[in-house]
Amino acid sequence: MPEIASNKGYKLVVVAPVYDDAAAATQLLRQLEGAFLERNVDLRIMFVDDGSPVPLSEQLEARGGVQVEVLRLRRNVGHQRAIALGTAYVHEHVPCDAMLVMDADGEDRPEDAAELVARCREDGGQRIIFAERTRRSESGLFQAFYRGYQLLHWVLTGIRVRVGNFSVVPAERLGALATMPALWNHYAAAIFQARLPRSLLPTVRGQRYHGKSKMNFVALVIHGLQAISVFIDVVTVRLLLTVCVLACSIGALLGLTLAAKFWAGFALPLWAPYAFGGVLMIVLCATLGSFFFTLGFLAQRNSLDFIPARDYRLFVEGIHKVSPARDKVFNLYEERDSLSAANE
Repeated sequence: MPEIASNKGYKLVVVAPVYDDAAAATQLLRQLEGAFLERNVDLRIMFVDDGSPVPLSEQLEARGGVQVEVLRLRRNVGHQRAIALGTAYVHEHVPCDAMLVMDADGEDRPEDAAELVARCREDGGQRIIFAERTRRSESGLFQAFYRGYQLLHWVLTGIRVRVGNFSVVPAERLGALATMPALWNHYAAAIFQARLPRSLLPTVRGQRYHGKSKMNFVALVIHGLQAISVFIDVVTVRLLLTVCVLACSIGALLGLTLAAKFWAGFALPLWAPYAFGGVLMIVLCATLGSFFFTLGFLAQRNSLDFIPARDYRLFVEGIHKVSPARDKVFNLYEERDSLSAANE
């Protein structure tokens, strides 16, 4: 972890993934400059170009006063993985006091970002500060599906979904986060899985700068399932316990049925014991399958898969610095070459 270079102001690096949306990135850049103008913050903005067809660094319009960079990825890896790669890069290369993660489309408001950073500074950099949505701007149908997802997430994992990516991570927590394999799947879920200290700050979801989201319904479902998959060990154990309770209940019901028929002399349908017995056998098979299924997933915890801090270089094409002069962009070949050399 690089050490903080100086104590002039509060060194903040903003990580914002972008895919083929230079107009939104340009507007976000300008609004971030205004939001942090009076905050005594040394602002550094790093857009993670998630394999845009036209490199973001060739389209981005920057102004003086703020250091702006584009971390160009070799290919499109998706929103969550772009955040993971950006986090790993910041951890290794960018001296800072904190990292701010936000979307570049306007739904994460820059004025709320300034409040998140202020709360992090007041807290002494001990906890990750998440934005908690108090009011959403999506359609009623989307919100209905979202409530259903929240319920499913809580039932399967025991954790209530209250936050997204919009958050501030103190520099002291970046090392733990960058070594989490789960970060490759879902940023917020990885923080919860790692049990990193955190707190919430109520915010309102903003409006998109322009256009519509590129994420369709299928992509949203995948995004939700990725969050649940981070807690797959908890999910499998909960399913195993549920099936065990169901098996015990059906076994007890079968025992009562047999006792009532052969000892108490109750007239019960002939099919009742066979029906309960058949259901019990099915549930017992499901219990056995769930048991081995759970053991298999728990065994995977002994292996280290993708570690962002170790493997991020495989996906980074280079870091591009956007100069204050409009339309003047150049590559930091030294950093790009060092990444390639380390990869080899």
